[in-house]
Amino acid sequence: MSILEEKGKVEINISPVENFAKLDTVISPSGNIVHIAHDDAHLDKALEFAKIHGHTEVSKEEDEKLRWKLDLIIIPLFSFLYMNQFMDKTGISFASIMGIQKDYNMKGQMYSWTTSGFYLGYIFGSPFAAIILQKVPTIKFISCTIILWGIIQCLHCIPKTYAAFMFLRTFLGFLESFVAPIFMIILNQYYSHNEHFGRTGIFYGFNGLGTIFLSSISSALYKHSKEYSISGYKVLFLIVGLMTIFNGLLILIIMPNTPTEARWLTEREKEIVIERIRHNNQGFGNKKFKINQAKEVIKDPRTYIYFLLSLSVAIPNGGVSSFGTLILKSFGYSTLKSLLMKMPVGGIELLGLIILPLITKFIKYRMAIAIFYMCIVLTMCCLLAFSNNTHAELVGYWIMGISPIGIILITSCVTSNTAGFTKKLVTNAITLIGYSAGNVIGPQTFRSTDAPKYNNAKAGTVGCYCASIILMSILTAYNIYENKRRDKQRVKEGDNYVIPDNLEFADLTDFENPEFRYRV
Repeated sequence: MSILEEKGKVEINISPVENFAKLDTVISPSGNIVHIAHDDAHLDKALEFAKIHGHTEVSKEEDEKLRWKLDLIIIPLFSFLYMNQFMDKTGISFASIMGIQKDYNMKGQMYSWTTSGFYLGYIFGSPFAAIILQKVPTIKFISCTIILWGIIQCLHCIPKTYAAFMFLRTFLGFLESFVAPIFMIILNQYYSHNEHFGRTGIFYGFNGLGTIFLSSISSALYKHSKEYSISGYKVLFLIVGLMTIFNGLLILIIMPNTPTEARWLTEREKEIVIERIRHNNQGFGNKKFKINQAKEVIKDPRTYIYFLLSLSVAIPNGGVSSFGTLILKSFGYSTLKSLLMKMPVGGIELLGLIILPLITKFIKYRMAIAIFYMCIVLTMCCLLAFSNNTHAELVGYWIMGISPIGIILITSCVTSNTAGFTKKLVTNAITLIGYSAGNVIGPQTFRSTDAPKYNNAKAGTVGCYCASIILMSILTAYNIYENKRRDKQRVKEGDNYVIPDNLEFADLTDFENPEFRYRV
């Protein structure tokens, strides 16, 4: 077939494409001809339902009613999952002053590696997760992984040697690398793009609840440690592991692989879900791994910004989360008081992050909100790093609880601004590798020779947060520029700008879809 491109009066020949039952074409934002397939192997799983039911009008009242229903079912399940995921990573911080270092005779950087080793497993598992999650029934596979991960967490109370304990920590990180993408997938399947940032904030906000829970439970376990046949921190590992197993079972029973399979949604509600996600220009997902989309990840400048941004926010996270109780102890608090003094960090994180959906009702620009939050984090980090007043350092440490705003922004950007299911999973894997690498590096900046103040590591966190603010600003400017360029191109095309029906479910990437706009 041939298409006459009127602008340049250039005839472009297009060869037939194998395995495509039917073809339409669109002009991508870069001016290339993009073929759209209409067979099940290449299209999004939401398309079949959309074709049967067509476009449907949804009233504001219907949409709000369904959103409340989704929030009451999905948000608790996955917020508590994120809390459990957080607790099994940071529980080691509480264990650090409950006797684990003495029991395993940890010296030098051995304790630092209990966190770094976890994230090495994460790095190793992320590429496998990007491929496997596209081939399997996602929710059911993830549920079974969560249950296995909970079992491994419970087994943390068994090892007699440091090497065996480190094996379990690393394997735990490997398993969690498969679970991390589920939050992105769920947001895409049920929520519109303008809800991604706020709902991601709620997920991460429950980390704060996890900190409060760990702080209260660990202090009680430490206080009554002589009453148990095993160490208090081992009981803590068991509690977190059993909670995770229960969470996994609930998700297995309640959550479907796609919204159209949900027993708790009526047929009308399923139609509304389709309309809710239509403007995301994404859909439910596609089971075919597309090499061209994977290659596009390498060409996308955002990939490198996401990676560097993930690295810059993760280095402080890995260090401060692992050494938080030790930092508190350096202020002169006893072990029991140090465990309790972590609670305000959790409270500030919980409150500061779960209000993001409310803030987004008044301020529509997620990038502006994130940069403002990160400026607060940077200021508090400077207090922790450079103040000679213990009370000022303590306040700085507490308010740094909102520092997950960086990874919240990254997660919501990958969710909203990366189209094409293969491209999204690969981009997410690279982002998680950056985040994991930062969490590997972070604890190593807290050198045993710098104890107990760790001033060099604290100064390093200041530099990382400065870099993250710069990277956020670059990403914002780049997305705004690209959106304006696409708007101008659309006006220039005029009547020649024709969009096939259900284009949003064609599993096109953000580079291929002329209708796609980046959310800032």
